[in-house]
Amino acid sequence: MLRKLYMSALLTISAAGMAHAQCPAGRFNSTVFPSVDISTVTYSTPYSLQMDIYQPTGDTMMHRPLIILAHGGSFISGTRNDDSTVVQLCRNFARRGYVTASIDYRLGNIISMVSDSSYAIDVVIKAISDGKAAVRYFRQDANTTNTYKIDTNHIYYGGNSAGAVLYMHAAYLTDTSESATYLDVALAANGGMEGNSGNAGYSSSAKAVINLAGALNTANFINSTDIPAVNAQGDNDNTVPYNCAYPLSGTVHVNLCGMGALESRFTSQGVYHMTKIFPGDAHVPWSTNTAKMYTVDSLVTEFLYTLTCPGNVGVANIAAQAAEVTLYPNPATEVVNIVAGDMLKDATVTDQTGRTVLTTTLNSTRGEINTANLAPGVYFIRVNFAGNALAPITRKVVIE
Repeated sequence: MLRKLYMSALLTISAAGMAHAQCPAGRFNSTVFPSVDISTVTYSTPYSLQMDIYQPTGDTMMHRPLIILAHGGSFISGTRNDDSTVVQLCRNFARRGYVTASIDYRLGNIISMVSDSSYAIDVVIKAISDGKAAVRYFRQDANTTNTYKIDTNHIYYGGNSAGAVLYMHAAYLTDTSESATYLDVALAANGGMEGNSGNAGYSSSAKAVINLAGALNTANFINSTDIPAVNAQGDNDNTVPYNCAYPLSGTVHVNLCGMGALESRFTSQGVYHMTKIFPGDAHVPWSTNTAKMYTVDSLVTEFLYTLTCPGNVGVANIAAQAAEVTLYPNPATEVVNIVAGDMLKDATVTDQTGRTVLTTTLNSTRGEINTANLAPGVYFIRVNFAGNALAPITRKVVIE
């Protein structure tokens, strides 16, 4: 199902969404611009909210993909330019040829958030409203002055920590029939599902969401027709709970569900996604660890490239490859055999929480995974190919 949805998404983009998108060699998956230009604009007039826009210096492309990111800070602190993760990603992706933006959004105060869950919910809904207005700002520009030369078919958004919570809800809380009454009340008080932060009349939708230590009020917000996601989180995160719990170590009484709950929901609903779990790590481990930041940056680069440049990862080849790869037996006990028509690089086995439990080097068109030491249950095997033209394949297996 994951593979089927991925192919459908790629073919749809190739047929329609890529009308403007161009993917010159190296662009979007490597650094092709040595520097970036940064400008600051007010994107929400009602609330005087600003964002920094990063553009590759000297770029002449007329239709460019956009990434909008929101900072962390537990919805009580932070700005568009003081979250090192967001700033670094904005710079990195602008140098790869994207236009990127880091936004401010409305904040609350910690005393009220701890003492009043309704207040905390209202603060988050206001932030979601602001995040959507930022998307509309660029669509409005594309239809008027076209200052930023955005390909509106390729708008991505996301964030770090609270910023990821913001845009995860923008992505997956799309219908009031999905939400509880307490959310409906907050939405109604803040301009409805689209919010009241300005730039009305334009869509706030995106192609995919970047979720770095974010969460959802409930995993059930994710449904089969929803947009793809790239996710990262430490499995010892109590600031934004890895499983379903109250955030900030239980001090704010609003339920949030992190990747411990969301990974299986993405999979069961067939939503294309990539996930990296950092075992034993607490909140945003990449913010203080260069190697882990590199891992996150690489993960997001790969994910967005498959959506921005599906032709460059070989749509036709992927379709053929999907039919040629075989994993057997399934269910399995001691070994899973892999047979493919092209050279395999390696295979990674993850459990239902997204935790990597086994990695095997293949370097052949055939290989096997020793599953004898795995506990019975459902697992996902991601097969990577030696050639860069073929995207990875993920298959579900049952170990008995």
